Amino acid sequence: MDHHLEQVPKDVVYIALEAFWRKFPELRVIHPSSFMKSFGSNCPRESKALLATVLAMTKTQKPDSDRLRSQILFPSERYASYACDVLAACILQPPDVKVIQALLILTLYEWGTRDFHKAWMHCGIAIRMMQLLHSSRVAPFPLEIPHRSEPNSLTPAIETRTFWACFIMDCMVSSGTYNPRVLPKQEMAKLNVSRPPTSTEFALGPGSSAQAEGAGENFTSSGTATSVYLDLDQSFGVMADGFDIYSDIMAFVFNDGRKAPGMCLPENCPWVPTSPVACWRRRLEEWRTKQHHRLHYPVSSVAAYATLGYGESFVYLNLLYYQSVVMLQREYFPFLPTIDMTPSGPIDPPTLEAEAPPGWWDQSAKELFEAAGHLSSVLREASECGVAVMTPFAGFCAFSSCYINLYGFMFPRITAGFREVWDLGDGWLKTIQNGSLMYQRATSDTQRYRGRSRFDFSVLHQSVHEFRVVDRSAQHLEEINNAERSAVSTGEGNIVSGDKPNQNIGGLNPQALIDAAGSMDDQGLWPNWWSMLEDVDASEIFTMG
Repeated sequence: MDHHLEQVPKDVVYIALEAFWRKFPELRVIHPSSFMKSFGSNCPRESKALLATVLAMTKTQKPDSDRLRSQILFPSERYASYACDVLAACILQPPDVKVIQALLILTLYEWGTRDFHKAWMHCGIAIRMMQLLHSSRVAPFPLEIPHRSEPNSLTPAIETRTFWACFIMDCMVSSGTYNPRVLPKQEMAKLNVSRPPTSTEFALGPGSSAQAEGAGENFTSSGTATSVYLDLDQSFGVMADGFDIYSDIMAFVFNDGRKAPGMCLPENCPWVPTSPVACWRRRLEEWRTKQHHRLHYPVSSVAAYATLGYGESFVYLNLLYYQSVVMLQREYFPFLPTIDMTPSGPIDPPTLEAEAPPGWWDQSAKELFEAAGHLSSVLREASECGVAVMTPFAGFCAFSSCYINLYGFMFPRITAGFREVWDLGDGWLKTIQNGSLMYQRATSDTQRYRGRSRFDFSVLHQSVHEFRVVDRSAQHLEEINNAERSAVSTGEGNIVSGDKPNQNIGGLNPQALIDAAGSMDDQGLWPNWWSMLEDVDASEIFTMG
């Protein structure tokens, strides 16, 4: 592998770096010219490991370069395995920014392939190494003098951006888990980490941007004081702020959300301006307002930014916003509503201890389904414009959108393409399959499912919230079947008296989904599960009065 990496043509390396920069906005940390200076027949193993991680990630995408497609490259897992071995020997050495960058890229790769333990550990190691490297720069009396090359004019920009990439990856791998963040934003402030350099400053060095340092905080909602191009130049820093808010929202949802102690008290109801949910929503809207209004989808199209070369950045900023809206609003909607139900808040205990203002739930439902629709459409437009974002976070957004609306069959390429790229998508898609099955049965046989709630489907409900999703298909189906079996024993009297339930639409046999070992067949409902949803009128789940 060492020889292979040394022999990769330089133009292929440049093309791979450029593709990685575009396709993975959260990890735009490699400085091409600085990297290429260390690349060659005698390049250090750290540089080879970094290149290996880049190739592992770009190989997961469908290359849009003939040069990349024609170059003989190994499968992604071989590059990842090589990088893992090299980095294991580097983690106790003096910190090196290339090692940190490689660890972060490896983290994202492992998260996408569902190797969650390794991803979590590698992210933590990268953060500790970055903290040590940073302290050696700013501490008046550093604990040790690292053995590394002397910094140059580009070093601060590269290291600062890498530190913020650590922050973003920490937000990402902590979301949807019970693990706390290692690097909260308050710690970044205590460590005196400056704002991420703009793309121009990162590429060309300090003084190359017309914007004064720190002006990134002074956006206007109208856009009159800040150019849209300048905002896009700052997209990495804007994204870091967005992930900070998103991670806090996910921590709330995953730690019992509205079911947490005290969250149903009148003062904590989501419409109260001082409630935690209202405060998160206000932070989210303030973050959105700081961006130029032309960065907001659907006011502006993906195609417009794709032609400017900023398509992926535009998509990511809007995914962050709408996914955060979905996660906040969904927490207060019934897990299993009735067909004739209008938006009225949670029906599962604990219920809210105060009445919402008139029209509040209708507006909340409107925002929830609009956000889910925008997630689907922005991803679809990105695919149509050739700037498809196939990262684990984008896949989670597609999964959330499909599950909320159960309209996934309208845009099958969104999740089908992601499933081909990352194993992580399998678990999400199977959760959607099983949720579709549950909703289909609930709408076709209302009597049998009357009175059921999230407590009857606790495993399925858990899977809906998971970014780090585990395939629990067998447990999902067991819950659905158990709910029906218990309903049969209590409802036989009604059936005998003539109250016959509706027949299952399409005659789906759930046992056909399970193999002899009790697990769900990998094909199962795939790819035919999309056609199942055509028989379900999901618009009736909530009446948008």
